[in-house]
Amino acid sequence: MLVQFKFNNYKCFKEETVFNVVASNYYREKMENLIQVPQYALLRTAAVYGANASGKTKLFQAFNFMREVVLTSADKQSNNWQKSYAPFLLDTYSADHPSVFEVVFLMDGIQYRYGFELNSERITAEWLFRKRSKEVRLLEFDGGKSIYYNEKYINPKIIKNLEEANMFRINSLIISSLSLWNDTLSHNILNWFRRNNVISASLNTMAPRILTALELPKMKEKMINFLRSADLGIFDVTPNEISIDDLPNEIRRMLPEDAVNGPIVSGISISHKRYDERHLPSGYAKLSLEKDESYGTYRFLSLAAPIIDALENGSVLWIDEIDNGLHYDLVRSLISLFQDTEINVRNAQLIINTHNISLIDEADLFRRDQIFIVKKDRYGEASLIPVSDFSLRETAKVGK
Repeated sequence: MLVQFKFNNYKCFKEETVFNVVASNYYREKMENLIQVPQYALLRTAAVYGANASGKTKLFQAFNFMREVVLTSADKQSNNWQKSYAPFLLDTYSADHPSVFEVVFLMDGIQYRYGFELNSERITAEWLFRKRSKEVRLLEFDGGKSIYYNEKYINPKIIKNLEEANMFRINSLIISSLSLWNDTLSHNILNWFRRNNVISASLNTMAPRILTALELPKMKEKMINFLRSADLGIFDVTPNEISIDDLPNEIRRMLPEDAVNGPIVSGISISHKRYDERHLPSGYAKLSLEKDESYGTYRFLSLAAPIIDALENGSVLWIDEIDNGLHYDLVRSLISLFQDTEINVRNAQLIINTHNISLIDEADLFRRDQIFIVKKDRYGEASLIPVSDFSLRETAKVGK
């Protein structure tokens, strides 16, 4: 479970930005919206609001950047975090100074605090702490040659072998390298990041996400049931496959050799019930998701598998612009899934950003400490403010 995400000097966020999902003790309403753990209570859902170009999406991108560095920095084949690294550029100072990313999370009932500092070329610092009653240092690297590690929690043989072989690269995280060599704690931490899913609002990411999920028969069945529950009239979803022989010769010559013997996926087909002249069921009709269905249906289908996966595995799901293309009632229903303790039994967390002000004051949906505001000043610097920081009357309309 996510407790806190903190970062600075990334895109439009210059100063330290803290996204804390520990519930406020001040509010006693909607207690079912909280996950009770021994140390504190955590928010099941959180909503980030802000004007266009205020930095809402950049907040999500900051977490996704940290996630990608953790998951890929030790892989020489996919190590491209330097290409996506983006410090604050609207002053004369930040571009030449490092950025810091840190996350606090719960794993197996224990709190961990993990973070790193980097610039455009290398990792300049890294740290890992564990806390039950008090915080214990597990790993620390200050950019020099020596690495501190706690032998009780990190396998000393693995780290010594990697040090002696000079296998720690300047652009790779130590925790990522240790995971490749099967250090248990490091592997578990990478799995925690892997279970965090950041969903972009981009149209280009939707079809691949759907097609990947359809390859798993059990997930496909759950997705179809999910669609039926939304009353969209959809009874089946399948990849639209065409034969190689049906393609023009010019296109066939452009395909890789291993594609010549199999079908080509050209899109996604949706099955609806078909009726005769007396309005009696008469089989099913296949339509193209891309050509015949609305953008909202396309968007909803692309969210189905990540939502199902998060609820089943108790993971953290970040959805950028959740209201993009979706009806208000549908958005409200999706949020309610994560706040329903009978459905969200594994304590999954949903973090969204949205423009839909109506959601803020919807009865029984959000507590005030679940709402955050992003704003940008005249110098292009974005800041994140929890609504609970404001002194508002109990009857005040937060949306207004």
